[in-house]
Amino acid sequence: MDDYFPADYFAARAAFRARATDAELNAHAIGARGPNGETLSIDSAYLGSAAPRQLAIITGGIHGVEGYAGSALQQLWLAEFADSIPADTGVLLVHALNPYGFAHNRRVNENNVDLNRNALAAFPGPINSAYRSLDSWLNPPSPAPRFDDFIWRALPLLMRHGRAALAQAVAAGQYEFPQGLFYGGSRREASLEIFADLLSAPRFRNAQRVWHFDLHAGLGAYGRYQLLLDAPPTANEFTQWARGFGAQAVQSDHAAHATHYSAHGILPALTRRAFPAALTLAATLEFGTFGPATLLRILRAENRVHHHGAYNSSDAVRGRAALRDALAPHDSAWGAAVMAGGRKIFSQLRLLLAETRN
Repeated sequence: MDDYFPADYFAARAAFRARATDAELNAHAIGARGPNGETLSIDSAYLGSAAPRQLAIITGGIHGVEGYAGSALQQLWLAEFADSIPADTGVLLVHALNPYGFAHNRRVNENNVDLNRNALAAFPGPINSAYRSLDSWLNPPSPAPRFDDFIWRALPLLMRHGRAALAQAVAAGQYEFPQGLFYGGSRREASLEIFADLLSAPRFRNAQRVWHFDLHAGLGAYGRYQLLLDAPPTANEFTQWARGFGAQAVQSDHAAHATHYSAHGILPALTRRAFPAALTLAATLEFGTFGPATLLRILRAENRVHHHGAYNSSDAVRGRAALRDALAPHDSAWGAAVMAGGRKIFSQLRLLLAETRN
């Protein structure tokens, strides 16, 4: 496996900065601190045209602990693809959009906000009444017992609601329970304000075509990638992605067409709003790890001990380690599959940028 995967957030940040020496590199500090009081930052690197007609954006780490794969893929791009940018093109890489979650091996930020449910046009977010009915199961207000009844309580819910409806209820995003899972917040979080400011840079005002890849890990078959679009299969955007990256790789997570679930406030929506006059093609690039039931069980357990236990307790340390292993497996085969998928995607993107430059 390529030596791109970092040991932790701080190693990831150092490696990203070291590989971005030919870029316009900026660090955007946030108020939250690392496990030992360290300064945390979102780092951005820009290469290419001073006034790009087309722009590629590669973001990672919005889900904190998923930043291991995101950082590795951004390092891959800097090491192997940064020297082939067409003359009218710019590339913006944004590293660790959720540095707190990355540094602490949590999926959410310092306010327990899922930043990929926080990119709403306005607040408050929509009511998720189905989630409300599940909150006592998802977020029990007590430390975890020796025996976790997650599976036994999940089975009747699956039988009652069905897998698709239950996934939609749990993961679509909710805005009522600040200690709950998939909480989208009550206002736009500082990390997304930083990202929005980056997109509003004057040099991007004449961009006519924008590609945005938001890097994630978790959903899907182990080690395999998929491009998830918040657009129906009939949309022009869906057709563009399928033509460029292969129909087998592109899936819809839009309303009734959703492969997994349709979520509120995801980051690509913010990008589309930032470039209303451009053809904006935004997708979640997801690399699979484990099944949804396993991921939900681990998320629930980690969230429970975070809110109802001590940060340095053995249960909390184990919970964060389990979450890290679930979303960044210590497995050379998985890492190699992520790198191979990244090379394929970036090679296809390079061809598309070259084809559309005139």
